Amino acid sequence: MRWRLNLSSNQIVLAFSVFALAVFNSHYWQYMAAHAPFGEGHNWLLWLTMPFFLLACLNFLIQLTFWPYVHKVWIPLLLVLGAGASYAVMTQNIYFNADMIQNIIQTNPGEAKSWLAPRFIGWVLLTGVLPALLYVWLVRVRYAGRWYQEIGWRLASVAASVLVVAVVAATAYGNYASFFRNNKGINHQVTPVNFIGASIKTAYNVYDANRPLVQIGLDAKRTSAQGERKKVFILVVGETTRAENWGLNGYTRQTTPQLAALGSEVINFPQVSSCGTATAISVPCLFSRMSRGDYNGNRAAHEEGLMDILQRAGIYTGWRENDGGCKGACDRIKHVNVHDWAPKNECVSEGCWDIHLLTGLQREIDAMPGDGVIVLHTMGSHGPAYFERYPQAFKQFTPTCDTNQIQQCERQAVINTYDNTVLYIDHVLAQTIKLLQNDTQVDSALWYFSDHGESLGENGMYLHAAPYMVAPSQQTHIPMVFWASPGFYQNSGLNQTCLRDHAQQQTYSHDNIFHSMLGIMGVGTQEYQPDLDWFRTCQS
Repeated sequence: MRWRLNLSSNQIVLAFSVFALAVFNSHYWQYMAAHAPFGEGHNWLLWLTMPFFLLACLNFLIQLTFWPYVHKVWIPLLLVLGAGASYAVMTQNIYFNADMIQNIIQTNPGEAKSWLAPRFIGWVLLTGVLPALLYVWLVRVRYAGRWYQEIGWRLASVAASVLVVAVVAATAYGNYASFFRNNKGINHQVTPVNFIGASIKTAYNVYDANRPLVQIGLDAKRTSAQGERKKVFILVVGETTRAENWGLNGYTRQTTPQLAALGSEVINFPQVSSCGTATAISVPCLFSRMSRGDYNGNRAAHEEGLMDILQRAGIYTGWRENDGGCKGACDRIKHVNVHDWAPKNECVSEGCWDIHLLTGLQREIDAMPGDGVIVLHTMGSHGPAYFERYPQAFKQFTPTCDTNQIQQCERQAVINTYDNTVLYIDHVLAQTIKLLQNDTQVDSALWYFSDHGESLGENGMYLHAAPYMVAPSQQTHIPMVFWASPGFYQNSGLNQTCLRDHAQQQTYSHDNIFHSMLGIMGVGTQEYQPDLDWFRTCQS
């Protein structure tokens, strides 16, 4: 092609920055309009300076990465990735930080497929692929005469960006400090700065994570001899279920009728918080010895956890998977996947109906040589395809949102569909309890808790994985219930009334699970912290 657009490197970088600011960040401007209206206070100063501030930041960032030859790949890549990221931000109000990048990396093909809707593909093609192709075919860089002249002009552009930021800071620091303080995490929604920064941090985390496995609880041993009857403890790890829509917590809808029918046999915990707002954080955290306050993902990935210690103490351990993986928590114990036996017509690519976690569970319990802990990792209420999480019989609340493009549905339809997933979770838990009740040869218990919550349109936010410091309570406030057979209470020395009172009166978190499980299973180790053992105060 003879005709091409000859532009200097500075012009290309500036043009890209303007395009990204205008096209990829429409959600940001909508957010500002809602949270910093032009006519209120001194918000006019924000509106007058913010475009120049963000443009300077983008220009600075791209200047550092715009190099000969490399730019023909780098700029098209930024355009395509920016289009994808901007769609997620615009439609789901998603925050792109290192946790989100980790979540994306660990997403299985089925979960990824749920995002490939026509609108998403169309947006990426129009705003990402097409501009990328035009850039490759039509744009030619016109460099300055000598290499030092080119560097000089580039440095001048960088200096200009720094100057703009400095001037804005000097004239409107108070406005910016107030805006970003009151809207923490909004910087994670500026595309492509968000995913570039998050990717760099993720790459560093991967680099930092290259270290050997650390064994813990090497002193673990049973503090009492195996009883005449096997003790079976079922841990049910939920997915994306929030406390606000949990019937036992007083929700306006009865979304947990089967658990409610069990009456006082089920102990409900109304005030429980999660370790993270995404599975990739919460699951390894709750099975680790670390609390939320000192949790480190790299450390957790290279350190043994709860299931390792239980196994080392001679307790049978098993993991049944129906979600996106155990995130390292089951790597060294027996683990199986529901996809291996569930009927294909009752599965989608990312998971099967959770009831199939019970297939063969009784045989596994029967085959246990002694006491055991088995984890059921459910698909639960994972979005955005809520409608795929339950059979037709549980479509009680209507109308529903039968698409993964939940932003296209009325908010009430999204809530209805989500509530149907909770109905199904209630059913699965009740069926698990029934299975344990019918096995009169063992002393059994079940402990259910969700990994994190979910946003369902509150303040325009959907799904989860928001930074914890700014995450709404809907993403961190989770349901939790406990059930045990009479024999389990008796042989473990547990007072049911005491447990129920504590559950209603106190607050709990994922921090309690590691130590409570060690305590109730009678495992002695220096890793055990009795103050975090929920059962201990009600145990004689």
